[in-house]
Order: sequence, then C-alpha cells, then structure tokens
Amino acid sequence: MDTQSLKAYIEKLVQRGSSAAELARKCGISDTAMSQFRSGKYGAKENAIAGKIASGLNYYENAWNVVESVTSYRQIRTAFIAARKNSRWICISSRSGSGKTQSLIDLYNISTDNSVVYLKCRKWTARKFLTRLAVCLGEEVTRYMDNDDLTDVIVSHFNRMADKKPILILDDAGKLTHSALCTLIPIYDDTLHRMGALVAGTETLERNIKRYVGRIEGYDELDGRFSRNYISLLGATKKDVLAICAANGISSRETGQYIWGKLDKRRKEPVEGSGKSYDFVDDLRELSGMIEAELIREQIERGELA
Repeated sequence: MDTQSLKAYIEKLVQRGSSAAELARKCGISDTAMSQFRSGKYGAKENAIAGKIASGLNYYENAWNVVESVTSYRQIRTAFIAARKNSRWICISSRSGSGKTQSLIDLYNISTDNSVVYLKCRKWTARKFLTRLAVCLGEEVTRYMDNDDLTDVIVSHFNRMADKKPILILDDAGKLTHSALCTLIPIYDDTLHRMGALVAGTETLERNIKRYVGRIEGYDELDGRFSRNYISLLGATKKDVLAICAANGISSRETGQYIWGKLDKRRKEPVEGSGKSYDFVDDLRELSGMIEAELIREQIERGELA
C-alpha cells in the first residue's frame, strides 16, 4: 500500500474539519497510534496499521479525489444535512456511477463524532443485515439473539444518541433482500424524530419499491417512510468535470476540455419548471476511466513505464 497517499488523505480530512481522534475511533486504533502513523513514527509495522486505517476509512489506492463543488456531491450533502437536522429518512435512487458511494464515504469521514454511521450493504438477509448493523454500531451480538432482539439493540443505540442528531447512511441498499429492507420499518418507527437516515441505491431501488407496493407485505409502508419521494442525482456539469480533472491529476485545461467533449451527456433541467437546462454527465465512472487513461498516456510519454 502507498502509505504516503493514505497519510495525505488523512491530512485532507483533518484540514476539512474531521477530528484525528474520531478518525482513529473509526479505524479501531488508539489516538497515539494514529498520531504516530501520521508523523511517520509508527515503525516497522506501518504497513499493517495502514491496512487497518484504509479499511476503517473505506480508502483504497487510486481513490477518487472528491470535489465538493460538483453538482451530485452538493445534492447528496444537502440531503444528508436535511435528513440529520430534521431526523428524516431520505432515499437517493440514482444510476450506478453517479457518484453516490464516494460522496457518502466522504461525508462519513469528515463527521466529527460517532453520530454518523455508514454501512455498505450486500445481498443480506434480515438477520445478516441486522447483525452487521449492530456490529457496525459497536454493540455486542450473540448467536442467541433473534431479529427482534437485534432490532431492539439497534434502536436503543440510536435513541441514546438522540441529542447528537444521529444519522444512518445505508449505501447500496438496493442489494438487500425483501426481508432485510422491511426491517427498516420498525427501526424507523421506534426512532421517530430521534434519528435520520440516508438510504442510497441505484435506480432499481426506487423501481423495485414502487413495483412491490401492494404485492409484497411491507413495501407500501417502506415507500411511505421515504414520503414516496426519491432523489435522482444530476451528475456533473462541464465546470464540475474540469474541476474533477484538475483535482485528480489532469493539469492541462485543454485535456479537461477534450475529456468533456468525449463524454456522453444529457440535457437536464435542475429546477423543474425553470426553463433553464444544462448538459450533465451521468456516469462519473466513465469520467474516472478517461482520467486514468490520460494519466497513463502521460506516464508513457514521460518514459515512466519503460
């Protein structure tokens, strides 16, 4: 692992307001260990602790440098703030590659205490999901606990933190099974006005919830918990794309302009009924791939890959 890049990432988080002590807690290490790692004084086992830190912060090498001014990031941040401030449940359902995961991880990492909880979901059953969430909260789980017991533990945890305005971030929630998704209903009910949630998934998340309303028990209630409203991300404008290119190693504005020209774009109206529409790039993964290809081309030209 490139420990220097990881250290640079940690410093960026601290500069943006994250607490070093909170970062250490997320990684399951002591404040002293984090301080020693940041200063390069951890010693021979630096690679081992670097792996633990990277896992705790959901960091990976060649990670995308998030640009806060990008339209989709601002949409997610607004939803995050609204959900937390008002203890509301908000659902983001937007196509794969629209920038959800990196933005959500960034918001989690710059949080200054344990009132923000992030969990990336998989194809889990109800019990697996509740177990993973309880463990993520730092609660003790035994094999004798049933789903009701796990739900009670999760609800009690968030209710104890009500004064901190806690928020649960569930990423890739569309991968959860029917039974797992429906466990959100009692969690919502029993933490009402005491906890917010930001539930994110691809466009199939909204589609499936709407499809199963009236067909599978619980889906009408689930749809209602999200106020039957789902946020679709706009993506990135030309200005956004140029900023992303600059933040991720493309120093030439001409190259950024070239990349913008090659990307697939859609005309969208950010404010419905305003009559003002702009070109947006939907697939930020495609943008990331083009940036990486350009950086490799530049490395070849400089003879760095010979």
